[in-house]
Amino acid sequence: MTLKLGRITTIVISSPDIAKEALQKNEQALSSRPILDAIRANNHHKNSMVWLPASTHWKFLRKVCAKQMFTPQKLNASQALRQEKVEEMLEYVQENCNNGHVVDIGRTAFITVLNLISNTFFSFNIANYNSNFSQEFSDLVVGVMEQVGKPNIADYFPILRLVDPQGVRRKMNIYSKRTAQIFENIVNDRTQGRSSLVASKANHDVLDALLILAKENHTEFSYNDIQALLLRALTLLQAR
Repeated sequence: MTLKLGRITTIVISSPDIAKEALQKNEQALSSRPILDAIRANNHHKNSMVWLPASTHWKFLRKVCAKQMFTPQKLNASQALRQEKVEEMLEYVQENCNNGHVVDIGRTAFITVLNLISNTFFSFNIANYNSNFSQEFSDLVVGVMEQVGKPNIADYFPILRLVDPQGVRRKMNIYSKRTAQIFENIVNDRTQGRSSLVASKANHDVLDALLILAKENHTEFSYNDIQALLLRALTLLQAR
């Protein structure tokens, strides 16, 4: 079945034989995703594993994620950290209850998960229960998800990308630049004052592993790739 969505032609495959033809015999040509106009903000589509076409660099980034972020060993190693963060959350809730203060459970859970992830990646808490940063980061995550999920007429009529009639890309540029600034500050703080590759192995966290990989001359891994991977991992886990 063929659907004409604006200027974009969409083919719906409902036959097992045609699905096999598309996914097995022509997967290289048909495996890429259409790039939404919102994703083009800050050139995110050029560094994100989600939007890159199937290529050597895409395979390399996928391998990095599999080995450095989501291995069973790393998840098992963070069990004690997860328990520690849950205990901190319970102590915060108990303290507020004892003082007769109202607790925002959604915000408290968000900060707990955010700090669990940030400790796994960066070895420190990125927010605390009494700061406004967690709310700012939450607003950034929600803003990105809303703009990406919003129907955008520029995706169906590409000529309208020049004027961005709904302002989707403009808003995404704001969110993207702010999150990039946060990660850039974290990376700069980690790399500042480190004069040797051996010294950067001290924390044994995800960021150290990615920085070491980026310093290896024989890889195509860059600091832009690091930011894109961290952003994707954090927003995905926070959304879940």
